[in-house]
Amino acid sequence: MDARTAALLAPLADGRYDRLALHLRRGMGDRPGDRRFPGRTEPAGVEVEAHRPYAPGDDLRHLDWNALARLDALLVRRFTAEREVVFHLLVDASGSMGMPDAKLATAIEIATALAYLALASNDAVRPVVLPADGPPRATAVLRGGHRAGGVARAAACFAAARAAGRLAVGDALAAYAAEHARPGAVVVVSDFLLDPGSLQPGIEALRRAGHEVALLHVLAASEVDPAGGFRHAVLRDVESGTTRPIALGRAALAAYRAALEEHLAALAALAARSGAAYARITAGESVRDFVTLGLSAAGLVRRR
Repeated sequence: MDARTAALLAPLADGRYDRLALHLRRGMGDRPGDRRFPGRTEPAGVEVEAHRPYAPGDDLRHLDWNALARLDALLVRRFTAEREVVFHLLVDASGSMGMPDAKLATAIEIATALAYLALASNDAVRPVVLPADGPPRATAVLRGGHRAGGVARAAACFAAARAAGRLAVGDALAAYAAEHARPGAVVVVSDFLLDPGSLQPGIEALRRAGHEVALLHVLAASEVDPAGGFRHAVLRDVESGTTRPIALGRAALAAYRAALEEHLAALAALAARSGAAYARITAGESVRDFVTLGLSAAGLVRRR
């Protein structure tokens, strides 16, 4: 195990995450599992949820004999669906994630923690790195609980990520939806330095495939407040290579902050329209607090 992987696993050892689980409203998979989906019934299971009239061919073991005695009616018990959910954890590894302030490091720490939560609940995980220079890099779907080595494999996948190049995140999500059409949950961890409108087709494609979607937004401290970093500089876009001289006077800072607020509001509004969870963290803040508090407020994490 390399040092980067070990560093990602170290915060998971104190048990702080052990009473937490990932929450979702849809994304019910095909394989039997431990997660219950109230409102979705099936012929067999543990917890009776509903009844329907008997039809020829129904399993007689599921007849409700008490209902027959009370109502003189043949009713078949229907059970709450219990399925496995596959959590697809997608980390943006475009060039902007490496500059500034270690956004990629924060993103992969978040993704590793979510892999731990999913596997601890006997759900499945597919760790994915979205690079700019080719198809997504991923492991096979990981199963078997968090003590079976799955978290270490997820951490190793994320630890290998290197930020470089330019990535059209919306297009990457649409392509991913086409390749993974079975319902699950897709969590995207990115700085979302893009036109929010370009993200919408990808989210819609994931939703049409039956996926629950969560957008986890990682910003750098210097992106939130650039005044502390410089006053005069030549900025270079690490993805396109274009440069632009800038002087951070009072008017420029006010315009920047207004543009940032507009961008953040547009992303939050897009998530709300699309039925996606949305949460934001600044690199350098506590990932533990973000997972336990921020993602709980966003509806993605709950207590078990």
